[in-house]
Amino acid sequence: MKTNVVLTGATGFIGYHLAKKICAQYEVWCTIRSTSDVSLLEKLPCNMICVDDYDCLYEQMNRIQPELVIHLAGLFLSEHNRNSISEMLSSNISFPTILFDAAYQAGCRKFINTGSCWQNYDGEDYNPVNLYAATKQAVEDILTYYVSAKRAKCITLSIFDSYGPLDQRNKILNIVARMGQGEEIGMSGGEQKMYLCYIDDIVSAFERAIEIVEDISDGEMRKYAVRSDKPYTLKEIITTYLEVSKKDIQIHWGERPYRNREIMDPTGWGEVIPGWEPRYSLQEGLHLYCKENDS
Repeated sequence: MKTNVVLTGATGFIGYHLAKKICAQYEVWCTIRSTSDVSLLEKLPCNMICVDDYDCLYEQMNRIQPELVIHLAGLFLSEHNRNSISEMLSSNISFPTILFDAAYQAGCRKFINTGSCWQNYDGEDYNPVNLYAATKQAVEDILTYYVSAKRAKCITLSIFDSYGPLDQRNKILNIVARMGQGEEIGMSGGEQKMYLCYIDDIVSAFERAIEIVEDISDGEMRKYAVRSDKPYTLKEIITTYLEVSKKDIQIHWGERPYRNREIMDPTGWGEVIPGWEPRYSLQEGLHLYCKENDS
C-alpha cells in the first residue's frame, strides 16, 4: 500500500513537476480550488481535493490519513496593496496553518515546507524583501510550534530561482522566451546575481528532503537551500539564453531601475541540502528549456 502524501501547490510550476515525479511512488493528494486549472493534473495518477472551504480540511485529512504533507502553495505578490493583502494572508498563512493542524490532528508528523530566499535580504538570517517573504517566515514560525510543542518534524527548503518547461510565471527569462525575433525590451542593469536551478534539479531536492525527513528525530526542524553551484548575473543568464536559442532580441540594459530591495548578491546564502547537487549546468538547462518549450 502506497504512502499517502498531501501536496499543495500542484497546479503551480514546481508543484506540478513534483507531483508528476512522485505519483508513481506515493498516493498523492493534491489540494486545489474550484477555480484552479487542473488540465495538467488530470493527466496524472493523483487525487484532487478541493479546499475552497478551509474547515473541510479536518474532514479531508482525517479521511486521507496522510503520513507526509509537502507545502508548496502560495500567492506571490512582489508588491501588495489594500485590495490584495487579505487574499495573500489567507492563502499564505491561514490556509497552511489550518492544513498543518488538520494533518497533525489526523496523525501526520512529517512536513516539508517551502521557503524563499526573499526572506533573507542582504544575507541576513531574517530580513524580508516584501510582505510575501514575511508571510513565508510566518509559516516557518507556525511550524516551529508543531515541531517544538507537538514533536512533529519538518524540513523547509529555501528556493532561489527556478525555470523549465510549462512555466507560465511572469519571470524575465519566460518573458524573453515568448518574444519574437527582432523585438526589443528594456531591463535593469542586469548585475543582480541569481542562483538559477533547472526544474528537474528542484524536484530532486524535494525527493532528497523526503528521504531526510524520514530519518531526522521527532521535534527536529531543519532548513536547507536549493540553489545551483554558482550564481550568474541576470545579464549573463539572458545572454546565454539568446546564444542557445539563437534568438535576435534587443536588450536595452539599464533602461529600467532595479526594484525596491533588489537582491543583488545571494552568494553562499544558506546550507545546501546534503546529499544533493544540481545535475544541469546553466547551458545544459537552457538547452533543455529551449528544446522542450519549442516542442
